[in-house]
Amino acid sequence: MTRLAKQISSLLFTLAIVANIAYANDKDKDKSPRPNILLIVMDDLGYADLGFMPHAAKDIYTPNIDKLAQGGTIFTSAYVTHPYCGPSRTGLMTGRMPHVFGAQYNLAAFSGYGVAEGEKFMSDVLQDAGYHTGIIGKWHLGEEGDFHPNERGFDYFYGFLGGGHEYFSNTWLPAATYKPEEYTMGSYGKDYNRPMMKNKEYLESDKGLYVTDVLTDATLEFLDESKESNEPFFLYLSYNAPHTPLQAKKSDIKGIQEKLGDNAAEKGSKRLTYTAMMYNVDYNIKRIVDKLEASGELDNTMIVFISDNGGKTPAGANNQPLKGKKGDAYEGGFRVPMFVHYPNSNMKKGDINDHNFSSLDFFPTFAKLAGAEIPKSKVLDGKDVWENIEKNTDPRKNESIYVLRHFNAFNRTGVVRNNYKLYTSGDGKWSLFDLSKDMGEKNDIASKNPKMVKLMKNVVNEWTYTWEEKRPEFFDAPSYNFEAKWKKFNMPNFEKTFGDIHKSKKSK
Repeated sequence: MTRLAKQISSLLFTLAIVANIAYANDKDKDKSPRPNILLIVMDDLGYADLGFMPHAAKDIYTPNIDKLAQGGTIFTSAYVTHPYCGPSRTGLMTGRMPHVFGAQYNLAAFSGYGVAEGEKFMSDVLQDAGYHTGIIGKWHLGEEGDFHPNERGFDYFYGFLGGGHEYFSNTWLPAATYKPEEYTMGSYGKDYNRPMMKNKEYLESDKGLYVTDVLTDATLEFLDESKESNEPFFLYLSYNAPHTPLQAKKSDIKGIQEKLGDNAAEKGSKRLTYTAMMYNVDYNIKRIVDKLEASGELDNTMIVFISDNGGKTPAGANNQPLKGKKGDAYEGGFRVPMFVHYPNSNMKKGDINDHNFSSLDFFPTFAKLAGAEIPKSKVLDGKDVWENIEKNTDPRKNESIYVLRHFNAFNRTGVVRNNYKLYTSGDGKWSLFDLSKDMGEKNDIASKNPKMVKLMKNVVNEWTYTWEEKRPEFFDAPSYNFEAKWKKFNMPNFEKTFGDIHKSKKSK
């Protein structure tokens, strides 16, 4: 080979390498990195208690949350799996209806019990996929041994293990002398006054702190850790606001009064304290967004915001125009405000999604976006709905969403299918509503639609066969007397709820 030929050959080889690098870089540009996932779950938040919701109350002020929502997709027909905290969060984390493994009651504090031992949580799957995983705030799914968050797929935990908490640190018990093993099951006061816990260590706290601020401080720390780990993150940010006790900072009460003037809630009312608590949450979410923006992570972070169940109206919440409240199978018990914000997606900013969505869908949807492998043995009751979210299409046409809460001798039951809602208090009488015209469930149209009533009733009746024989694993605090009532009323007593169809189908 001549010298010139060698030079030409060398040049062609170099050009080929450059071309391959350029091609590879172009391919990488086409690939979006796996998203960070920030799941924000509020506690007992009312349907109307955010400014971005179509039926927002006039006395709420949440501009920073509203900005996020309006930069993504707002969901007006999002449902959770139960109208109470613990079972709803069980459904969220496991992707299954909580009843199927006996978790349809809240966990009592200091009980030693936990949720679904051996059941994969979404955090397990995301952790296995290389995500840096964290939970901050309320856990309420188990306290000891294998039930602790660090044993359920979370690398980082900061918060409290029980079902609620006092907001001001002056009432938190000192970590140095705190011994949870000394408290009896269901000790309410000692539950809500626990010292903050980081991973498996109780921490001392300064006086004068406010829990929502403290949980946000921990969130910022987690985000720093995630940045250093060079891994995408999954954070379950579980604020206890605006759950009782209703406690707000004086500065937040003053702040919302100044912002809203005459539209602010009545001075000294529960509602004013409640709205001030949400005013504080709004400020703290801005702190988190600012942190993500400063680190360059905001565009590739999917932020999902939802409540664990409907608002508790006797404690200041507003569920308008929905009927019912926390604990009910009416819409106000399990239909919740929600949005998804994810700039690196094809969602149209400012979209309103009025299709039926279930919190059961988070598990498979997050796993798909994260490139996570779901074990073949893992049963899921939800589905991957990301394409439906991006395109604003219906993921559940002609499919039912249901809720069921045991209440004394009855099973409060709701079924949502397309625009229809079937309801019973458990006494055997069923009502049907057209939610597209009657969100407040005022006009019973059951007598005009017997075929639809029969269809929807059969769907939820057949679902009960999958778990009817399984007794609940726990019954909340002994003071509620739920276990004695279960035995007294021969629960679940579905013959009373469904009538002859339950008895006849079960016998086949």
